[in-house]
Amino acid sequence: EKIGAIEKMLAIIPHHKGTDKLIGSLRAKVAKLKEEKERRPQAQKKTDALYNVKKEGAGQVLCIGFPNSGKSSLVSALSGEPLETGDYPYTTRALQQRMMRYEDILIQLVDTPAIGEEHVHIWFGNMVRKADLVLIVLSLSDALDVEYELVMEDVKKHLTGLEGEHGAIVAVVNKLDLTGYAKHLEEFEGRLGGSVQLMPVSAMNDVNILQLKELIFRALKVVRVYSKLPGKKPDLATPFVLKKGGTLIECAGRIHKDFSEKLRYAKLWRKGKYDGMMVSRDFVLEDKDVIELHI
Repeated sequence: EKIGAIEKMLAIIPHHKGTDKLIGSLRAKVAKLKEEKERRPQAQKKTDALYNVKKEGAGQVLCIGFPNSGKSSLVSALSGEPLETGDYPYTTRALQQRMMRYEDILIQLVDTPAIGEEHVHIWFGNMVRKADLVLIVLSLSDALDVEYELVMEDVKKHLTGLEGEHGAIVAVVNKLDLTGYAKHLEEFEGRLGGSVQLMPVSAMNDVNILQLKELIFRALKVVRVYSKLPGKKPDLATPFVLKKGGTLIECAGRIHKDFSEKLRYAKLWRKGKYDGMMVSRDFVLEDKDVIELHI
């Protein structure tokens, strides 16, 4: 926009000795802006890699919290893939992603620089809005309430309706091994009163990690759907993942872009309920349904 405006000025400015200096200055400015424009995509790409993570897997889970809350240790424990950790603040300098296996699907975990770190403003709003689930990681201490309220204050700025479409927030109280603070956890749990799902864990000692995986899956509100070919067994290795409330026709489009238009009819298997029943295009699918599409 700046280049366009200056070039417009250069087109209409009268050329004589009195304007030579101004024209020279404007041309120099255009050259400088064009040089900057050429450099920007590369710089933007580098910034995106550090502060923006593309969604992968069945859902994106953003882990946020204050220094030394144990975010990186938690992501490592959930994914089985080590991240750099330390006893000093701000060990994590950029967004890092790991994949967590839950039964037959992979869920993306994003470890983040601690709140209060210099560059948090670059990624925070965008990633909070984009994530399918926000994991607020707190360290067990006598300041649980204060830490939680401060993090929620930042989160609320970017999520207008926490109980609306997004609404997926889980509070994780890490370092459960610090037993001297047990009464503070009990008090904190009482004050939350079920308004936000809470899971106490110890990433270091592998306490409640499996339970947290289960909670993350449930909080993502997704369903797994398996496909089968006529006369064959269903493919149970690679489910298609839909948001809860997803329909047959949505899943058909996921399997192949042409299927949503060419679908003639479908059969459905649901454990203990349906066995090859014909279903309509707007039939709502549930977790672990098996479908057979006929086009």
